Amino acid sequence: MKYDVLLMGVGGTGVLTTQVIIARAANIEGYYVRGVQLHGLAQRGGIIPAFVRFGSENEVSSPGIMQANADLIIAFEQLEALRAIYYARKDKTIFIINNHPLIPVYSYVLNIHYPTMDEIIKRIEPFAKKIYVFNVSQLSRENFGNVVFGNVMLIGIATGLGVLKLKEESLHEAIKITSPREVENNIKAFELGLKLGKEKLHKDK
Repeated sequence: MKYDVLLMGVGGTGVLTTQVIIARAANIEGYYVRGVQLHGLAQRGGIIPAFVRFGSENEVSSPGIMQANADLIIAFEQLEALRAIYYARKDKTIFIINNHPLIPVYSYVLNIHYPTMDEIIKRIEPFAKKIYVFNVSQLSRENFGNVVFGNVMLIGIATGLGVLKLKEESLHEAIKITSPREVENNIKAFELGLKLGKEKLHKDK
């Protein structure tokens, strides 16, 4: 089984930490893992794409995901979902989007329209097998007093929905290794995401 995950966010949303957690969990399960990230652009207000690919060694030959070939796209900021459609296709790609806008300063300075969530979904639909939207930033702030746990919550949601093909135990272990300072809240955030994902899956049946 080969599985390609694209994480899209901006500076401070936890994209790189999430990439490490997913990669470690896949490695714990014995998968061959490859990935790449672009994070320097965040210093100029740019995007942060991070790729994680796992499967057998024969299946995962390079760290990047080819055009229209992502299985799962997790957008840590809603506009980043729209930027990721180059990697999506209708019969394959599932989107999970954090419905929490971080409007770029250029949008204000240059008076550029920032699209609403409805506008973003309308543009993504031709490239998406399924779209899930959660406001994990708000949930994280309400439950843990800080938005930073939203990234781990998104992993939990993806697992609960059954669209991240990794075991809960592996992700637990990977979270503990990757985030030892805030491990208790990170595990709680993962569990909350897991619950939300499972509830959504049950509701959609």
